[in-house]
Amino acid sequence: MAVTTELRHATGTDDPDELIHRIMATPEGHADPYALYHRLREAAPVHRSELDGLWYVSGFDACRQVLGDARIGKNDQFIVPRHGVDPERVRLARRRLRTSMLTANPPEHTRLRGAAKGAFIPPTMEALRPRVAAIVAERLDRLAALGEADVMAELAFPMPVTVVGEMVGVPEEDRAWFRPLMRTLVSSDSFNRSPEALAEVERAGDELDAYFIAQADDGLLSDDELFSTVTLLFFAGFLTTTNLIGNGLVALFDHPDEMARLWAEPDLAAPAVEEIVRFDSPVQFVHRNVLEDLEVDGHRLRKGEVVMTLLAAANRDPARFADPDRFDVGRPDTLHLAFAWGLHFCLGARLARMEGQLVFRGLVERFSGVEPAGEPVRNPGLAIRGFESLPVRLTPR
Repeated sequence: MAVTTELRHATGTDDPDELIHRIMATPEGHADPYALYHRLREAAPVHRSELDGLWYVSGFDACRQVLGDARIGKNDQFIVPRHGVDPERVRLARRRLRTSMLTANPPEHTRLRGAAKGAFIPPTMEALRPRVAAIVAERLDRLAALGEADVMAELAFPMPVTVVGEMVGVPEEDRAWFRPLMRTLVSSDSFNRSPEALAEVERAGDELDAYFIAQADDGLLSDDELFSTVTLLFFAGFLTTTNLIGNGLVALFDHPDEMARLWAEPDLAAPAVEEIVRFDSPVQFVHRNVLEDLEVDGHRLRKGEVVMTLLAAANRDPARFADPDRFDVGRPDTLHLAFAWGLHFCLGARLARMEGQLVFRGLVERFSGVEPAGEPVRNPGLAIRGFESLPVRLTPR
């Protein structure tokens, strides 16, 4: 009861639409949405908003039902053109999704995912592990030589981009070029978009189109399918890992006892990675489309409606996790929704987990201490939560 009172005081409202507005459209929600998620889940864990006509689902069980139910799927209706929704955002979102496994349902989804999933199956991941470990070691060597650096620029971005670049055949000299483009595309989901920023999103998308379509030479996929699949591999292959590393370090800085615990017990790297993505999910929410009428937590969802599953809210649901706002690197219960659930479970989850474990174990083994060396800067995205820069100071062992 004390927690409920504190959160109500912090957010100042019980109105679900006001809470959704604050989460999706204010600096407050961008900086720290978690108290708002708690209030929304308490007030209306399944709610159809009058702001945009979308369903917002914030409870763990309801989110898992939505993500796993065959009557709910995907299409290009990521944002519907209703009152209060930017029409330009609708156009850009649909243009970028094209023919993608992200918007497909079986059997088309099965074909498209099948073309990519071989790169992420367990035997492939295990065969890749020594190379990933070597890339992590190279980046940690550089951090040790620098002593003080932006960990996003020196580790969190270049390490997974090198890995996925080698997997899909992007030449080394091209990889740094992707960082500003991906940053621009992430910013398309910002709560504060100007016409100039949207024009930059369009330009970045055009550059990615030109780059990946130029690589089409085997005829197995159409140009659109190749573009969407390879772009997705890049997002699946590095975006989660990049933000997992940054979010994880900040969580450790904010919880020094847990950081000391990890440094004393390096074998906690695996559960620590699961706790990081649960506690501060790199992907905050995903959409789904209702394909057939069904009931979710007593609410009737109709065919054609759109559901936003708030993964990060579900991952802090006290009905699912004991003391959910406590960061615990040894938390025994790691069944979260950070990588989604069901048919569209994150393709790159195994790779992200392996990379995250190698990074945090490597930091523990190489450095006696890692500490902030300046103020972190958040990226502008809402669905993708992470940092643009994170200055750190490292003390070698």
